[in-house]
Amino acid sequence: MRSEISAGAYRVGDDVKALEIMPMRFKSSNALADKELAQAAFADLDPGFAAKALAGEYGIVVAGRNFGGGGKTIEGPVFALRGAGIRLVIADSFARYFLRNAINNGFPILVCDGISAAVETGHQLSVDLESAVIRNLTTGRELKATPLSGTALEILGAGGLVPYARTKLAQRDAARAQAVAAG
Repeated sequence: MRSEISAGAYRVGDDVKALEIMPMRFKSSNALADKELAQAAFADLDPGFAAKALAGEYGIVVAGRNFGGGGKTIEGPVFALRGAGIRLVIADSFARYFLRNAINNGFPILVCDGISAAVETGHQLSVDLESAVIRNLTTGRELKATPLSGTALEILGAGGLVPYARTKLAQRDAARAQAVAAG
């Protein structure tokens, strides 16, 4: 995982629900491949979003309060955003299910109070995930998000919770085997 993410921003408001990130009609798909779900990203809010994001116009979504709420929708909205080329979501706050699903699936997010008032669609941002510093290259303003925990950064770096857990278990098993061999 790259610590520095630079991209164009796409701003949405408060209380954007999981079903607005990925509408229900896309949930009938048994495939959760990112590219297949890319067209679902904000399909009802902005039908042109996916094409612009896939073309590289947007790589960071900026949101207000309670992004991703409104239900226990599992990974679909995260996969749809990632499939559309979004590399990071920064919000004033997240619904807890979206927050955990993002981290668990290796998708970076940051909480930054006031971000939605400081960024407009089209602004160019540069974000350091480790320091949680957000630079708005368009306005020159710098904001500080709530830093991710070391464990959250490790999970993101591993590509998600499952690869992280596999690595940790393999390390534990190797240490046990070494201890048994030593005596």
